[in-house]
Amino acid sequence: MSITTFQLRVTSVRSRGTCGGVIFSGVTDAQERYVAVCDYSVINDASIVDKGQHWSISGTVVAWNDERQIKAASAHLMRPSGRNIVEWIANSTLCAGIGHVKAAKLYAHFGPDLIEHINTKNVAKLTEVLSPQAADLLCHAFEQHNIASTLLWLDRIGINRRIGQKIANFYGADAQAKIEANPYRLVSFSEKWKAVDDLARNRLGIKDEDRRRIEAAIEQVLYDGVKNGHTCLPSSDVKSQLYNLLNSALLAKKALALDNGTTQYIRVGDFYQPAGTYIIETYVATRLREIACGEDGGQRSLLADNEVDEDTIDRSIAEYEADQGFQLTAEQRDAVIASAGSHLSLILGGAGTGKTTVLKALYRALETSQPGIGIYQLALAGRAAQRMSEATGRESMTIAAFLNKIDPSMLGHGSVIVVDEGSMVDVILMYRLLRHIPPGAQLILLGDPSQLPPIGPGLVLHALAGHPSVVQTELKVTKRQSSASGIPAVAGAIRAHQIPEFGKYTGKGSGVSFVSCADTELDETALRIYEELNGDGSDYRVQILSTTRNSIGGVRGLNAALHYKYHQELDQVQCYDSQFGVVGAITLEKVPLHVGDLVMFTENDYLLGLRNGSLGVILEALPVTDEASDCCRAEFDGTEYILKTSQIYALTHAYAITIHKSQGSQFERVIIPIRQSRLLDQTLIYTAVTRGVEQVVFVGDLRAARNAIVAPAAATRRHVTLPKLLNSEWHLK
Repeated sequence: MSITTFQLRVTSVRSRGTCGGVIFSGVTDAQERYVAVCDYSVINDASIVDKGQHWSISGTVVAWNDERQIKAASAHLMRPSGRNIVEWIANSTLCAGIGHVKAAKLYAHFGPDLIEHINTKNVAKLTEVLSPQAADLLCHAFEQHNIASTLLWLDRIGINRRIGQKIANFYGADAQAKIEANPYRLVSFSEKWKAVDDLARNRLGIKDEDRRRIEAAIEQVLYDGVKNGHTCLPSSDVKSQLYNLLNSALLAKKALALDNGTTQYIRVGDFYQPAGTYIIETYVATRLREIACGEDGGQRSLLADNEVDEDTIDRSIAEYEADQGFQLTAEQRDAVIASAGSHLSLILGGAGTGKTTVLKALYRALETSQPGIGIYQLALAGRAAQRMSEATGRESMTIAAFLNKIDPSMLGHGSVIVVDEGSMVDVILMYRLLRHIPPGAQLILLGDPSQLPPIGPGLVLHALAGHPSVVQTELKVTKRQSSASGIPAVAGAIRAHQIPEFGKYTGKGSGVSFVSCADTELDETALRIYEELNGDGSDYRVQILSTTRNSIGGVRGLNAALHYKYHQELDQVQCYDSQFGVVGAITLEKVPLHVGDLVMFTENDYLLGLRNGSLGVILEALPVTDEASDCCRAEFDGTEYILKTSQIYALTHAYAITIHKSQGSQFERVIIPIRQSRLLDQTLIYTAVTRGVEQVVFVGDLRAARNAIVAPAAATRRHVTLPKLLNSEWHLK
């Protein structure tokens, strides 16, 4: 059959595919009616097709049930022209309220210039015919139409829908012109280098040595570095990675020799840095120095002038000790006094060294010396914030919630911001937090540089730890685990990158042991030891902590195995699906949720009172009839909750959890599967072993564990400029 091309005005949309593809009716200028059948490869986003639009459709025509159908091979959304603008306005659902008569008046008044007035959003001119509200609506509708056209063009050149939407949102109707002028702009939107490079060279005629290509290659290398935690890269690393992208040593050398005329990255000595991370780290360094020096709009604060009454602090500590029935250690007392008298301070220490005790004594001292002071407790993750609340008896929230809910104007002068698990806060989040905190605030960071580093780029706590101009104290005596368990000694050795002496595993007991096994036996061995330690899937006294989610020894497989072993025969939780009605509830891993299952809540639901990382157990399945029905009764951290369908989707099994999710928690007995992987790191092992209170059992590859322990931590291999910037700030000021 021959291919025919028609220009159709859409009269109705008959069907939209959920994954793309659309069927619509339309008429030609000659009033011939056709049904266009466009599958997902022709139109991958059905939502952009709208009544009143004009499409150019190429395809084969067939007769079907007294209709003429076009099996579309290609489809192009046409911008309304002077010839069809009246019909487009009158029929588009985006222009509701502007009928055919008003549209005809517009064209009669402005003629072909009407399109230019709409495109430039010349509302003042359009109000010669329309009301201001209708003129604004018309301009917005035309803009949306152009964005739809842009999305189609991006789809045709192979850009996926998610990235295409970002590009359209950023550039609007200019997206096509911008990308055609420099296709390597796509790199900034996380499009893969190979796809962008193929498009630029093979479809848009960009030469291999084109400066746009070479500069973009440097950007790509630096973006990849940011994804791996770096904020800058040495020129040697940039050069080797450029060779891989450009496939030419000559072009890699040429790239490094370019003058610094771009605004996308800068050269700092022998390092290359994205402009964004340079701005962020520079601001963080400057702001931290200002806070540390107690500057408030150019004025020195009372706190910075040492006007805190030390006798009052000593008296409040004594009162706290009397109330609690014990005395603070010398280092805990030092931490309270140092932080109470400093605008910026660090409280460092490993797991279980008494940081929470210091906080409670510190709060007593601050409120005694400064009545009415506002104290805000923050943590990176929801579970850590919840644990902070439980430990101190005060409200706490995630940093994200603080940024979204607490207006800076609400923070009184001298407010105290306390951030727990500071080692995991990346430089971007710290930048946002510091931008949010007004001058005159007091900032206290708690954490352990030996624990997990940020998932995002940069290092903040690590850069401040040991800095001579930052007030800081370190707690070294472990109180969480008894010394008899042997856990503190093993944790201390791992923290110092030394191979610890593991005890012999003899079943349920105390201390730290290692059970060696092949990777192929890792899951089986971990599950066997789980039972030998009296784990029965009913509580969290025995907990598996994994380095990975998937593959051997990962959370996903171990959770499925323990679910099917212990709770497969009990009642399954039901939920309501809009398409299929009442169905059995399953997790994103496709494992059913049954009564008795140990589960984790994976969202922050402040209305319900549950945080991301909260651990619980399903107590009862409830009858479900519709979307509003209660689905189950569950207990999280000693409190019962009733969950509905929307909340069921946030559950995942928690017999095994990742070490990252365990941060801030403790368990009586811990099992840690170990295998060689790029994720295995000394900080990961150290964090995992300090989660145990009585017993820790490593399972798997002993050599891989030893190699990871003695190797430099991944955080030390990050390239960052914040330490140098901090030194420069304090030196200059």
